[in-house]
Amino acid sequence: MKSLITYLALLIAVCISSTTLAADIQMQTGFNFDWWKDNQTSRARQSYVPVRIDGRFDDFSITLLTAYAHTHLDKSGSSTTLDHVLDTKLNTSYSIIGKLPVDILLGLDLNLPTGKTDLTKKENELNLVMDPDLISITTYGEGFNVNPTVTIAKQWGKLVTGIGFGYLYRGEYNYSSELGISDYDPGDIISLTGEARYYFSPKMYTRLFVRHAWYEKDTLRGSDFYQEGDFSLFGLGLYYKQKKEWDAGLTFHGILRDKSKFRETSNNAFVTESHNGHGDEWIADLAAKYLLNEKTTLRSSLQGRIFTKNDYTPDSSYFIGEKKKLSLGIGATRALNPNLEAALDIKGFVKHDEETRFPEYKSACDYQGYSISAMLTGRF
Repeated sequence: MKSLITYLALLIAVCISSTTLAADIQMQTGFNFDWWKDNQTSRARQSYVPVRIDGRFDDFSITLLTAYAHTHLDKSGSSTTLDHVLDTKLNTSYSIIGKLPVDILLGLDLNLPTGKTDLTKKENELNLVMDPDLISITTYGEGFNVNPTVTIAKQWGKLVTGIGFGYLYRGEYNYSSELGISDYDPGDIISLTGEARYYFSPKMYTRLFVRHAWYEKDTLRGSDFYQEGDFSLFGLGLYYKQKKEWDAGLTFHGILRDKSKFRETSNNAFVTESHNGHGDEWIADLAAKYLLNEKTTLRSSLQGRIFTKNDYTPDSSYFIGEKKKLSLGIGATRALNPNLEAALDIKGFVKHDEETRFPEYKSACDYQGYSISAMLTGRF
């Protein structure tokens, strides 16, 4: 059934894309390489080739995105490698602008299960599910997901406000049959977002944004066994643009997560954890662009992240210590001709994790790594 759904969705994407050939089509591909190591025994590398197609016809737009990835990890004297295509994302939207008292954007996003699921412990594939702060791709495949969204925006002089609603249906799949995690049905997600922008002048504006998500229960072979706590994000940004020469932005945002629920193995009761197993997350981003000439744009970025320790005591088997990360990136975009553009980005990071006992014991650890991305974008 899933393969049939995947085939039909891809066929629809191709048909829709073909109708937009007379309008605005953009295709992008390239190569991305990630590498990291710690001060103990682990190191990893990942390379992937993404393929993205964007099409727009009047008020309708569509995006098709997939990639082929190679991931290799050396850990505790053993190595693991996985080569596989990833899930395919199909995103569509329809905009209603200037026709009603408010502007409306209707979206429908699909995750097509073309990637790798049912990870095996025997071949150490589960070790490839790494910290997303170390490597770009940590999810190699999921089920058939459907995410309809509605966004409403309104301008009030120098103030622009918007609110969005989304419902993410997440389909069933086998995460790892070896671990007994088969017929796994992750809970659906309901999300509410809001944003307000105030333009002090045509060159400068500030941005306030919030997001809240509610998670339904995860089920395993039809039985409830876990429910993620509510997710809350809030942030503030300040942005400045000096004509066409350069622009810069500074953004702060925080992420808070509520206590999760799980099924106890002793009495089979579904309970809320005694302490919050999640720490808070605080992020600061500074980004800038400079127009070197009509064909070349330079970019730079600096990000700091702090993950606070969770609420369990350091001697608890559920304790997760504090984490800190600092990353710096530079890049450039060059127009090769009116319809072809090339981009090169290089980013490096350092990261320190305090002692952690969940999901397994790990002493304090230092990381360093980098990523290189080279992309080509063509317009038709």
